[in-house]
Amino acid sequence: MEKKKFLERDDLETTSMEPLSPMSQMLSSPNLFIVITFGFKTKCNPSAFVEGFKTTLINAPRFSSKMVINYKKNGEPVWIPVSIRVEDHVTVPDLDYPNIENPDQFLEDYTSRIANIPMDMSKPLWELHLLNIKTSNAESVLLAKIHHSVGDGMSLMSLLLACSRKTSDPSALISNTSATKKPVKSMIPAWWLIAGLWFMIRVTFTTLVEFFKLMLTTCFLRDTKNPLMGNPDDGIQSWKVIHRIISFDDVKLVKNTMNMKVNDVLLGMTQAGLSRYLTTKYGKFKVLLP
Repeated sequence: MEKKKFLERDDLETTSMEPLSPMSQMLSSPNLFIVITFGFKTKCNPSAFVEGFKTTLINAPRFSSKMVINYKKNGEPVWIPVSIRVEDHVTVPDLDYPNIENPDQFLEDYTSRIANIPMDMSKPLWELHLLNIKTSNAESVLLAKIHHSVGDGMSLMSLLLACSRKTSDPSALISNTSATKKPVKSMIPAWWLIAGLWFMIRVTFTTLVEFFKLMLTTCFLRDTKNPLMGNPDDGIQSWKVIHRIISFDDVKLVKNTMNMKVNDVLLGMTQAGLSRYLTTKYGKFKVLLP
């Protein structure tokens, strides 16, 4: 069965190729990838992970295809299905865990190290790192490094949910809670027409204003100088990854109080924290972020 599976992959390599989407072409640089940290309540079993990935993750076409930018010398970027060996994408570092004095700091350093290594474009663009290291918030850790052309955060979250199963029934998909629907107010048909027309006017006006602001920014305006702006002469700077744990209950409290989405809360937290840090460290920068 395994041999047959690989033969099918070889056949796909010559018959089934998909062109890269415009967004994937924009994100085709080896330095554009996503690093995700998963914490577990138990120790990792690498063999179980590998077997699980063989039946779930590699069934997604992008996880079993490699990117070729100049296919057959005509410059056409395509996804080419290839035979894949999951073990080649899963790294289990041989570490002396008992002698690691600060596991949290070690995890940040390890994450920073893989974040500074460009993605290997000669194979499917993902890799996993399993660390059976006990941190202050987890018994073991999984680091996933996935190229941005494979998917964005939303699509990767959807894939994670599709690969997950219930602990009570390993063969059953997890159930998602349905969003609460707001009651629809009844309205006279004529008012629906007026509301729709007003909405189109607002969208058109907003689009023109934003386009005008974009042209002004491009032609005349410049970003405010701040410590985040790099010097072109410095070249590529190294990344440093810092982990912080936040309470999701607090996030939901702010979300419900402010009547907004979780993404809005997280973005606001990041923006406010970054602005406060820069204002504290560099006092002359009073307004750094819009």
